Amino acid sequence: MDPYSNPIAVVEDPYIRGLSYALVHGMYIKLLLWPVFLCYDYSMDAVPLVESLQDARLLLPCAAYLGFVLCGCHTLQRLTVRGAHSAKGAVLGLAIFVLSFLPMTNLLFPIGTLVAERLLYLPSIGFLVVLVCFAYDWARGPVRWLAFLLAGMLLAWWWWLCHARVGDWRTVEQITLVDGLKQLRSSRTQFNLANLYLQSQRMDEALAAYRRAVAADPQERDSQPLYHAGQILMYKGHYQEAETLLHKAVTGYFSPLTLHEEEVWHDYALALWHVGKHMEAAENFQNAIITNPSFPKGHNNLACALVLLGLSSQPVNMPLVQQGLQAAEHAITLAPLVPLYWRNAAVLLSLAGDLAAAQGAWERFRQMDAPTAAREEVQGIPRDCTWEFYFR
Repeated sequence: MDPYSNPIAVVEDPYIRGLSYALVHGMYIKLLLWPVFLCYDYSMDAVPLVESLQDARLLLPCAAYLGFVLCGCHTLQRLTVRGAHSAKGAVLGLAIFVLSFLPMTNLLFPIGTLVAERLLYLPSIGFLVVLVCFAYDWARGPVRWLAFLLAGMLLAWWWWLCHARVGDWRTVEQITLVDGLKQLRSSRTQFNLANLYLQSQRMDEALAAYRRAVAADPQERDSQPLYHAGQILMYKGHYQEAETLLHKAVTGYFSPLTLHEEEVWHDYALALWHVGKHMEAAENFQNAIITNPSFPKGHNNLACALVLLGLSSQPVNMPLVQQGLQAAEHAITLAPLVPLYWRNAAVLLSLAGDLAAAQGAWERFRQMDAPTAAREEVQGIPRDCTWEFYFR
């Protein structure tokens, strides 16, 4: 159970947990009766915790529970009337609703989501059976015309809502944009919206959405929005703030299916290097390599960090320089067709004084990327290492 899908389940206080789950029950019933606000995700702060009986939102579950009790009482009363066949249908509808709704109430066990509209498919069958049975009774009474009028208006309204929602789900991009702009308190809707903006190179809007995703969890446990916001800040040159966010990202929670841990360590190290914390940067590049030894980008940037650190020491730390050159060799071994690794190897070998090996690596780089080599080779092999960075 991750804290984003069902944040109430991880609350230790049973009193707060119980009140918050009651609110969720009321929200489900509201979605059945008044589905004007629909969203594909209600994670984190989309449903703020209920911490007191004085919270006015508890009127919603109170109304829901009272409505259910009234429906049950009316059905039992109709069962005593001879020939009231609709009452038997209402009993069936209530049974379908209770049996399908009970597992999603979090009363028997915590489930892997807080509010999921898809879970209402089966309960809605029971709800509609009860509604039809009650409408049948009303249609046989003196207010028959009113029952037909209300039923027609309700069906027309539901049809319109369904038609509009189908349009929202036309494409992945459409539903991401619509619900992202509508549900600002959900960490997932904001994170997905930010990803959509990032794909379109709308950096400022993406950063704002990532910040909203982070703000949805006051404890800042989700690494993904922190990581991507840090990347954008680093791209913009705001290294100090990027370091702060990326530090939180490496200590947060994330799924290895969607974000590789070595990428987080790597970009955190890169931010550290740009703010002048060179030794810490090298250590975190090494953390990325430890996490994934087959990580060529990590080896490449680790090589740059170690060689530059070793050469800037007084006296020169040759073991550190040799360790950096070995990291450059690892990067080339893992990805021999990447021109950047040959280019950096040539630069580092040249800085270390091995000019013959440097010239050989540069020649290999020239064969792989002649235009870039010609542009950079003004007065021989360059003396600056190119850091590898790209958005995930």
